[in-house]
Amino acid sequence: MSLYNKYRPYHFSDVAQEHVSRVLKAQIATGNHVSTYLFSGPPGTGKTTLARIMAMALMCEKRIDGESEPDPSSKSSQMIREDRHRDVIEVNCATNGGVNEMRELIAEKMRIQPSMGNYRVFILDEAHMLSTAAQNSLLKIMEEPPKHVVFFLCTTDPHKVLPAIRSRCQHHMLNRVSNTDCKEILQKVVKEESMTAENAALDVIIDASQGSVRTALVILEQVSLIGVTEDNVRAVLGRGPKGLAIDLLKSIGNSNHGEAFRIIKSAHAEGRDLGALLEDASRILMTMAEYRLLKVDKSERDPEIAEMISVFRGPQIVEITNQLLEIANKIRQNVAADLVVQSGLLRIIDRFAKIKEAQAVV
Repeated sequence: MSLYNKYRPYHFSDVAQEHVSRVLKAQIATGNHVSTYLFSGPPGTGKTTLARIMAMALMCEKRIDGESEPDPSSKSSQMIREDRHRDVIEVNCATNGGVNEMRELIAEKMRIQPSMGNYRVFILDEAHMLSTAAQNSLLKIMEEPPKHVVFFLCTTDPHKVLPAIRSRCQHHMLNRVSNTDCKEILQKVVKEESMTAENAALDVIIDASQGSVRTALVILEQVSLIGVTEDNVRAVLGRGPKGLAIDLLKSIGNSNHGEAFRIIKSAHAEGRDLGALLEDASRILMTMAEYRLLKVDKSERDPEIAEMISVFRGPQIVEITNQLLEIANKIRQNVAADLVVQSGLLRIIDRFAKIKEAQAVV
């Protein structure tokens, strides 16, 4: 079993979406839940997980009135976790997005009374993938659903869901999971799995996951067998060593055209992702800005990054970061990535050198 499935939360309190969980818990505790929900947000942030927890709470035979959390040991909760509950129908709309599937998987089944509880729950994952005809069919179903039916629509793109459907749903918008919450989750998994993981490696995983816990756990599992070190994580992600980005920034700070050219030529020959290299350099520059603006204590600073703070002034940090990101964006539009990066870096160095000369004269 994958780490993501193994550690899928089964309590509202374990989902890093407190602003949504608080409302859902209150609804379960008071019995004032609605019949149609729309959960939207970035991938891997807990949309389907929350829908499943709601299903568990609605079905749980061990849950005491007035309480909100389902009992994971209850028969209904175990069956939902194992995808065996006959009254919880989960539909992947990416592969079942036609009007015929809507009739077969929902319209016909919703007429059947629940066999194991008080509700029949329909979880529509990737709801934005439903065809227009399927959505119109679903709309008719949702206009007057039976009292025993509860719908959960989960989507990364709510604007592709018909406005008429959205207006009939209670819409909960999930956020990207914060770096702090994501790190706590990874550290918990590392401990439970008896892994050894470098703190810097987890930071790189979190950075690459962009707020998606699922992505973070997939990467963690991918590197777990070879060692959760920063170098291994960077290698798996196709990102160069951190020192490579630092050397690149040093070449800019020293106005060393030849060194910058050599770094990019070598990185390209080694098959490294040049866009990721520029993004690493940009993040290091933003870390410098953070040290200055937030007055981060010297003891908490990365020594390698702190060493370069005196080279780059505030406005230069912002300007160089923007130029690096512009080059990274051009790479996606151009086959000759190495030429784009090399020519762009030479322009940056020329501009930076002129700024330094002007400041020296003053």
